[in-house]
Amino acid sequence: MRQALEQVKGALLGASQGLQRAGAAAEAGILEAQALMLEDPAVLEAAFALLGQGVPADRAVAQSLEPFAEMLRASDDPVFRARAADVDDVAAQVARALHGVDEVPAAPDQPSILVADDLAPSQTARLDRDRVVGFATEQGSATAHTAILARALGLPAVVGISGVLQAVSEGQLVLLDGDQGTLLLDPSSDAIVEVAPPLGLAADPEPAVTRDGRRLEIACNAAGVDDARRAAAAGADGIGLLRSEFLFMDRDTLPSEMEQVTMLDQVVAALGGRPVILRTLDVGADKPLPALPQPSEANPALGVRGLRLHLMRRPDLLRAQLSAAVRVAARRPLRVMFPMVSTVDEVRQAKAMLEEVQRSIGVPEQARIEVGIMIEVPAAAVAADLLAPEVDFFSLGTNDLAQYLFAADRTNPELAQLADSLQPALLRLIGQVVNAAHRRRRWVGVCGEMASDPWALPILLGLGLDELSVHPPAVARIKARVRGLDAAVCSRVARAALKLESATAVRRLLERRGLSPG
Repeated sequence: MRQALEQVKGALLGASQGLQRAGAAAEAGILEAQALMLEDPAVLEAAFALLGQGVPADRAVAQSLEPFAEMLRASDDPVFRARAADVDDVAAQVARALHGVDEVPAAPDQPSILVADDLAPSQTARLDRDRVVGFATEQGSATAHTAILARALGLPAVVGISGVLQAVSEGQLVLLDGDQGTLLLDPSSDAIVEVAPPLGLAADPEPAVTRDGRRLEIACNAAGVDDARRAAAAGADGIGLLRSEFLFMDRDTLPSEMEQVTMLDQVVAALGGRPVILRTLDVGADKPLPALPQPSEANPALGVRGLRLHLMRRPDLLRAQLSAAVRVAARRPLRVMFPMVSTVDEVRQAKAMLEEVQRSIGVPEQARIEVGIMIEVPAAAVAADLLAPEVDFFSLGTNDLAQYLFAADRTNPELAQLADSLQPALLRLIGQVVNAAHRRRRWVGVCGEMASDPWALPILLGLGLDELSVHPPAVARIKARVRGLDAAVCSRVARAALKLESATAVRRLLERRGLSPG
C-alpha cells in the first residue's frame, strides 16, 4: 500500500508541475492539495490500522478518507459539496494504482470530443490536449475542480448532462460549446458553418478588426514549443506571454545559456515571423523549482518572487536569460517582459543589466530588444504614468492584479466573486493603465484569464486595449467576436461601466446594450 500511496502522490505532483508550465499555477494547487491528503498523519494512521485489521488496502484508504468527504458533502455551500469529489478522486487513484489500472482514459486516434460519466480533476489535468479537444460528462458541476481545470487549460467542457452516455455513440458528429454549456448532436451543415469558427474548430489567421475598422491583436499564452505550434496553427498574431519557467521545470540543474537559446529559437521559429514575448523567470517561494531552492516564507504571494528574486538574490539567472534572449532577438522577433514589477527603480535595474548584456554581445543601438513589464501589482498600475517612459509596452496580468487589488486569494472559492473580471474597481484600474500608456504611445495587452472572458471582451475593447493573449483554442472564437463589435459603441459602454457599483450591474449593462456573449 505504501508504494501505491507514493506512486499516486508522485503522479499528482508531476501533473501539478505540468499545470504550472501551462500557466495554471493557481489550479495546480488543486492537485497539490490532493497530494497533501496522502501525507496527512490522521489518514495514514487510520489506513494502516485498517490494513492491520485485515481490510483490503483499497478499502482501507477509502475508509480513512471518507470522513473528510462526508464533512464536505454535508456542507450547505455547493462549492464545498463539490470538493468532496476531490477526496473521492484520491481514493480512486490509490485503488487504480493498487490494481494496476490506467489512470487516464486512452487518447482517441484523432482529435475528438470525449464523453464520459465523469472525469476526476487528476484525469482532466493529464488529458492529451492534441487528441481531446473538449469533453462532456454526465456528472459534475460548474463549481467542481474538473470544470475549473478545463477552463484553465482552455479546454471546452460541458458537465452534468443527464443521459449523455446513452445519447452519444462512438464516431458520432457533435458540436460542443463550453461557453453556452451545450452539446449539439448530429448538427446540420449550416450549424457547423455557423459555429465552427467561434468555437475554435477552425484556424483563423486573418486579423481581428471591428466593424468600424479598429484592429485588436489576438496572441496566445504559451509554455513551450508545443504550445507555440498550437498558437501558430490556431492563427494567433504572436505569443503574448511565453512562460520561461518551462525551461527550468522537471530538472535538477539550471539550463545553460545555450540550452535557452536553442529552445527560444524553436519557439520563435514555430510562429513563422510573428512576434514572441518572453517573460523572464517568474518563480519564488510559492512556485518552487528543484534546481532553485528558496527559503520558505510565511506569505509567499507577497514575498521574493518574479523580478524581485532576480534583483535581490540571483542576478546571474536574469543575466543568462537576457543574454539568451538577446542572441535570439538578433535574428528573430523576440521581446522581453519583466514580471512582478512594483517600482520604477526595479525596471531601471533590469534595463541596466539588459543594456550591459547587449553591449557585451555587440548589439547595435538601433537593434536593441523591445522591453515590457507585467502590470500585476497595484503599485505598478497606479504608477503607470511613471513606468511608461521606461518601457515599450505593458501587459496586464489580471489574475494577480485582481488578487492583490481586492486582497483576495484567487484560489479560495469563497472569494470567487472578488475575482470577477467585471468588478468596476478592476476596470477602473485597467482604464488608468491604458490611458497612461497611450499618452506615451505605448501599447497595452492583457495576458490573464480576463483576455478569454467573453463578457469582458467588449469592455476591454472599449477601454482601448491593443492586444489580448489567450489560450490557442480561443483564438478563432475571440477573433470572430471582435469582428462583430463596434469599437465606438464599446467605448461608450466601457465609460458607463466605470460608473457602476458591481460586476452584476456591468453584466446587466452589457445585456441591455446587446453586448452579452451568445
